[in-house]
Amino acid sequence: MNQDTHFADVNNGLFSIADGMGGHRDGDLASQAAVQAVAGLTAMPAMSHEKQLIAVEAALSKVNQTLFSSYLAAPELDISGTTSLSLVISGSYASCIWTGDSRLYLLRDQHLFLISEDHADELGRLTSGVGISETISILGRRTVELMPGDVFVLCTDGLLKGMDETLLANMTAEGTHGLTDRLIARSVAGGSNDDITVIVVWADDYG
Repeated sequence: MNQDTHFADVNNGLFSIADGMGGHRDGDLASQAAVQAVAGLTAMPAMSHEKQLIAVEAALSKVNQTLFSSYLAAPELDISGTTSLSLVISGSYASCIWTGDSRLYLLRDQHLFLISEDHADELGRLTSGVGISETISILGRRTVELMPGDVFVLCTDGLLKGMDETLLANMTAEGTHGLTDRLIARSVAGGSNDDITVIVVWADDYG
C-alpha cells in the first residue's frame, strides 16, 4: 500500500507531500488528511505570504488534533500519523513548513541545499509528525528569497534510500525535463523499496 500523498497547484504556488507512518494504523489516511487540509487553502481568498504560512500551520494543527483524538478514543488501535512538508511560493519568496523527515531541497547555481531538517532520531524514528502527539512537537518553517532558475525538490524519505545527495544534485543539475521520473527510477534501481514521492518546482522568474 502506498502511504504517500501529494498535491501541486502551480497557479497558487502551493505544493505539499506527506508520508504516512508505516507500522502504525492508517498511515495512508493520515497522509491524505494532512495533504487535503493544505490543499483546501487554495479555496480561501487571496492573502499575504505570512498569512498563507499561518493558515498552513493552523490546518496541520487541526488535522493533528483530529488524528490524536481518534487515538485517545481507542488507544488499543495504535496511533495514526504522517510527515508533512509544504512549499508556499508567492511574490519573491518561497517558504517551507514541515514536520517529520520528508525533505525540501533547493538547487541554486549548481549547488544543492537542504532547506528542511529531519525530525528523526539516529535510528530514523520520527521525533515529530502530524497525529503522533497531542500537539505537533516541531513545526519547522524556513523562507528564502527566490532567484530566477531556482529548482525545488520535495521528496519523501524513500527517494534517499536509493541514492545519495551527490547523485540527487548531479541529476537535478542535468535539467528539469522528466526529472521526477528519472529520480524515482534511479532510486528504485539503487535499491529503495519504500514509497517514493517527488515534486519538482522551478522558478523561471520571480514568483
